[in-house]
Amino acid sequence: MISSKVIEVLTPLFNIITNAKGKTIREIKEALFIGDKCKMKKGASGLIVENLLGIENNNRPEADLIQIGCEVKILPLQKNKDGSIKAKEPTAIQMINYCEVAKETWETAKIRSKINLTFWVVYLAKVNGVAQHQDDYVIVDYFLDHPSDLQNSVFKKDWEEIQSYIKRGDADKLSCSMGTYLEPKTKGKNNQDKTDAPDGNGGITQARRRAFYYKKNFTNTQIIPNLDLSVIKP
Repeated sequence: MISSKVIEVLTPLFNIITNAKGKTIREIKEALFIGDKCKMKKGASGLIVENLLGIENNNRPEADLIQIGCEVKILPLQKNKDGSIKAKEPTAIQMINYCEVAKETWETAKIRSKINLTFWVVYLAKVNGVAQHQDDYVIVDYFLDHPSDLQNSVFKKDWEEIQSYIKRGDADKLSCSMGTYLEPKTKGKNNQDKTDAPDGNGGITQARRRAFYYKKNFTNTQIIPNLDLSVIKP
């Protein structure tokens, strides 16, 4: 259930995005008095999170809004030639610490604090196969996601499959084709960017760095259908 405390904390953020719906990144920058020469570490996502919403960008294992356990995610959309609206890309959740994940159970898994409550902010980034200039991205809508028991059962199944590979020493055989809602996608400088992982025999081996990601299947089926897409649909 969503508590009154959650609504109290998030209502100002809801209002910010509601007022920004239909506006471009250029218009938002002008309203925030941010010039073109301003360096934004995370591009449009960083602008939205840090400057528009006033939330400090961080890599903490806890959720972004600690007081209510809420993560903030920015979702870029693409509008296809047939008029359909889909996620442009998978969405990163957190880096995978292979050695920690191998020792967790689903009940104690750290990733759960990152997916239990999520404030999604959505913008249009690609139209008819053409990536838009960042300044022309359009703010579309927001959505507060609190997974149902059924959705959590899918997350659990995906997580347990990933963990099984890690525990038996096959972390380097993980693939982003795995999972229904979660995928273990590589996230490093290159294929030689490796970290410690269990070897399946009580020792340690090396595996490419990966992170948990929401698959596009999740955002396409569980998030986008709940959005108001009127600002980008004729």
